[in-house]
Amino acid sequence: MSNIIAYLQKSFASFGSSIILPLGIIAYELAKCAKSNTYVETLGEHADTLHLWIKKGYEEDFKKAFESIVRITIKRLGVNYAHIAVDYTKEPFYGKSSGLYLINTKGEKWDAEFHYIVLSLITRNKQIPLMALPVRVGEGIPGPTIELLDYCLSLFRNIRLATFDREFYCAEIIDFLEAKKIRYLILMPEKGEVITDYIAKTDELGKFKHPMVYSKGKSKWHPKTMVVVCKGIDEYPWLFATNIYFKTRVEYIWYYKRRWQIETNFRVEDEGRIKSKSTHYIIRYFYFLVSLLLHLLWIGNKNLRYYVPYKKYLDIVEHKLLFDYLEISHT
Repeated sequence: MSNIIAYLQKSFASFGSSIILPLGIIAYELAKCAKSNTYVETLGEHADTLHLWIKKGYEEDFKKAFESIVRITIKRLGVNYAHIAVDYTKEPFYGKSSGLYLINTKGEKWDAEFHYIVLSLITRNKQIPLMALPVRVGEGIPGPTIELLDYCLSLFRNIRLATFDREFYCAEIIDFLEAKKIRYLILMPEKGEVITDYIAKTDELGKFKHPMVYSKGKSKWHPKTMVVVCKGIDEYPWLFATNIYFKTRVEYIWYYKRRWQIETNFRVEDEGRIKSKSTHYIIRYFYFLVSLLLHLLWIGNKNLRYYVPYKKYLDIVEHKLLFDYLEISHT
């Protein structure tokens, strides 16, 4: 539970001794909101004050605070070489508003969305969140994704495999992966005459050198990848952009499917999401990171101590934080 308090302390470290927030009770209220899957403004008595502090805070401080807990967890788990998954998740927003991080939606029940790119470590058949970045309107995926990959390289000796969904199939990301010699599997959309031609030429397993191009600044770049077509496994062909030479179709699909647990993770995290009515991106991002932090600590607890369901774990966290704040013994 001390990790949650430590995260809050480091998140607001730039304010120094001017912090007057009771961090113990704030941590308790955040855990309570996560367990109840409800709004901070509904359950928390300090929501307005906390929001003022978050607005005065810095995104970099929130990320560094999260990183410090990630490094402790990785060290305790003894992971040196990473198999990672990068994914794209969305948080609905209800109401009329606009901003650099509010992405308008069509055909949904809500009015807009906050989008996040989430980096996770796949280990022991679990996905451990390592970091998330918000996506700005019009910014695109490559910039935040490359930032997350650079961050990941600072955490581990090497990235042994990086897996991505279709949204991340783009020349700039592939160029970075090739330059850093990171082995990757990117699920590809079935689009374009060239890809259709690759599929037509494949009986079971086809491998094709595939040139790409993208512009950045005033220059054009021409990375190359390999398109792998796997047919005969499912009704539709599997398409991957990759730099890995497996001998069989099954190997490509098996290694990619290992990342599917991350979808289960998002459903679990949704059960403990800290909600807010705020339209300010930094407030929503802060709560998103705290939600990921709780999930990170739960996974660490499962691997190193004993298993409890996520909801039960949040219940334990909530009560311990309250007892610690009230200085009540719970032995």
